[in-house]
Order: sequence, then structure tokens, then C-alpha cells
Amino acid sequence: MNDLTLPLSGLSSVGGKSVVARFDGGMLSSNSGVLALAEVEKRLRVAERLARCIDDPRCPD
Repeated sequence: MNDLTLPLSGLSSVGGKSVVARFDGGMLSSNSGVLALAEVEKRLRVAERLARCIDDPRCPD
């Protein structure tokens, strides 16, 4: 398969270094899915929004 895959741009830098994700590695396995999920969480705060919907008697706030 020789389809051109563009890099996933707009990722936040880590330790002052830019992060570039590409998806043309064939059958390679990596943790880039975690990187993408972390970026989505950082921008959209999904976990924070979900936490507000759950009543937790341990937390008085």
C-alpha cells in the first residue's frame, strides 16, 4: 500500500520539542493513540466534563 498519509499536525510540544505523528508505518505498533487521546483531552477537557456529571459522595464540592 503506497497511499500518502499526511502528518497529524497541531500537536502540543513535549519538553520544548515538536511532536509529529504519521500513520504510514504499515504494520508497526506504537502508543500514538495515547498521544492523540491526550491531546484531545487537553483541548476539550472531556474527563473534566464527565466528572461534573457524576455525583461522588467522597467529594464535598
